[in-house]
Amino acid sequence: MAALPPQVRTEVLMEIVGQMDAARWEELSAPAATDMYNRFVKDPKIGGRLAPFMTAHQIRVWIKDGPAKEYRRALEGIGTIATFTKRTYPGPASVVRLALGDQWSPRPNTIEIKPMRCFADGPTGASKFIIWGPLTALQSLIWNSCLIRANDPLQPITVVITKPNSAPLPPADWELVKALSAIVNANCQQITYAVSRKPGD
Repeated sequence: MAALPPQVRTEVLMEIVGQMDAARWEELSAPAATDMYNRFVKDPKIGGRLAPFMTAHQIRVWIKDGPAKEYRRALEGIGTIATFTKRTYPGPASVVRLALGDQWSPRPNTIEIKPMRCFADGPTGASKFIIWGPLTALQSLIWNSCLIRANDPLQPITVVITKPNSAPLPPADWELVKALSAIVNANCQQITYAVSRKPGD
């Protein structure tokens, strides 16, 4: 694979992210995402621009391991492609408020990614570790909660499943979340965490 010129990389990423915005990428099913990968490879503005530097298979892998993985974090305002998207999640402060209450806020300099998590401070000096993501990230949410629990048996933990709309999770899925959260002695919540257009876009 030949070196990708920075200008080509930037222009291709902007095109990919624009199409992901239009498709509401974070809500796509696996088959729909596969269809989009195929369209990306064939698109003259994407695959056509990348073809001089990599094979069709490499283009697909580059998209899947790069912008496709980074897109959800970009909606949180994090990562190299965050400036390319015109959509945004409400952000960590909103998650903390929705899951823990209006008196809670993220502790500065504790926000981490893969998955999104932080410590939150509440009234009278209370502290909680809060970790959030979609149901598809449940394994990672629980594993990172295990690491916190192993380090501090008394640290309050809240696992938050984010959803794109107000419909509750299917009962079987929610029971699994509760069962796994209980293993690490964590509370669990499900919240509506919808993407909106960035102000001015």
